[in-house]
Amino acid sequence: MEEKFDYLKDEVVTKEIRYISFMSQLKRYDFAFMKNEEDPEKYIVIHMQENRFASLSKADLSKKGHIEHVFHESQMEADEIREFLREVL
Repeated sequence: MEEKFDYLKDEVVTKEIRYISFMSQLKRYDFAFMKNEEDPEKYIVIHMQENRFASLSKADLSKKGHIEHVFHESQMEADEIREFLREVL
């Protein structure tokens, strides 16, 4: 059988994942965190209710509108997420 694709990388890795659920003033949030192998200062942050993810560092939390954009949240919700992420990143 002829290969249709030239694979650049195909590997299986075991990751340590941290799950955190919390209740804010507005709603419940469920997140998963994985260290980013390519950039040790960042984490892959998965917003499980919204099925969205981003590679984030603490510096990214200061970027205006960044959390609102990547997680598709209102400013009020993004402010809560930002405050939470400052504690755990």
